[in-house]
Amino acid sequence: MTAAAEVAAPTAQVVGVVPRHIGQVAVPVRAVRAVDRVADVEILFRAPACQGVVVRDGDGAGRVGLLTRHRFTEVMTGRLGYGRAVLARRVVGEVADWTPLVLDASTSVVDAARAAMARDAAVRHDDVLVPGPSWSAASTADLVQALTAAVADRSARDPLTGTLSRAHLVATTARWASDALPGTQRRLLLAAVDVVRMDDVNATHGLAAGDALLRALADRVTAVVPEGGVVARLDGDAFAALVLLPAVHEDRAREVGASLRQRLHGACAGLGVDVRVAVTASVAGWADPGLLLLEVERELRSSGTHGTTTSSPSSGAARATLPTRH
Repeated sequence: MTAAAEVAAPTAQVVGVVPRHIGQVAVPVRAVRAVDRVADVEILFRAPACQGVVVRDGDGAGRVGLLTRHRFTEVMTGRLGYGRAVLARRVVGEVADWTPLVLDASTSVVDAARAAMARDAAVRHDDVLVPGPSWSAASTADLVQALTAAVADRSARDPLTGTLSRAHLVATTARWASDALPGTQRRLLLAAVDVVRMDDVNATHGLAAGDALLRALADRVTAVVPEGGVVARLDGDAFAALVLLPAVHEDRAREVGASLRQRLHGACAGLGVDVRVAVTASVAGWADPGLLLLEVERELRSSGTHGTTTSSPSSGAARATLPTRH
C-alpha cells in the first residue's frame, strides 16, 4: 500500500455535500398528456410522494403545465362536493396550471429559491419544474433546505479560496479527535503551508495578483490531500490540511507524514514563490486539537525562510514532526 493510500481517511467533513444548483435538488416527475382525463391520473396521486405531475400539450403549442396534488384534490372534490361526478371526465389540460415556474438545472439554489418566493401566494409553494431529457421538479421545502445548507456552507468557508475557515478546521479536528481516535491506534496528521514574503508579492504585483496566488495555492493543496481530508485557510497566506491516519506504527506514520510533505512541496512548485511546509501528527489514539495547531504553526514561524520548495526537503519546517505527547 502506498503512503498516499494509507493517508486516506473516512469522510467526516464539517460540512457535507451542499447542492449548488436546482438540478441537484430536483427529482424525477411523471408526465401526462393534456388530453388525458382527470380521473385517469388519479392513480398517480395515490402515491404519497407524488405532489404533482408535468402536463405536456400535444396540440403542437409545446406548452408545459403543472397539475399539483392540491389542484387535483380541488378538482375531484368540487366546491359543493360533487366534483368527482361532474369533473372527473374533464381533461387534464383544462385544470392544469399553464404558467408554472420552469428553471434550468444550472440555476443556483439561491436564485431558484428567490424566484419561487416571488410568485403569487396561491402558487408560491408549488413545485419548480426543471427541463431535461426527462422532467424533474424541486419542492419549495427542498429548495429552502438547500438554501439553508448553502448559507451554512458559505459561512463555513473562506470567501476567497473556498476552503474551510479556521474555526471549522478546529471543529473538525476536535470531532475527529473525540470520535475517531479513542480506543484505536489512529492518529491525526496536520500539515500547513504558507507563502514566504507574501507582503512582497502584494507590494510588487498588487493585491489582485496576491489573491490569485492564494487561490492557486489553495487549489494545489486541495488537489494532493487524500479523499476524506479537509483543507482550511489558517490566516492570510497559510493553509492547513487535516487527515486521519489509519492504525500504523510510529515509524510508518513518520513516513506517511514525510510523503504528504513531499507531495505538498511538489504541488506548490511552479507558483513562482517559495512556500514553507510543516507537518505534525498526534500520538496513536489521542490528540489535542489546540496543541496540534499550535505546533504546526510554530514550525512554520520558526523555519524562517528555510524549508521552502526550493530547499532540501529535510530542512526547516519541511520535516515531519511527531511529538511524543499531545
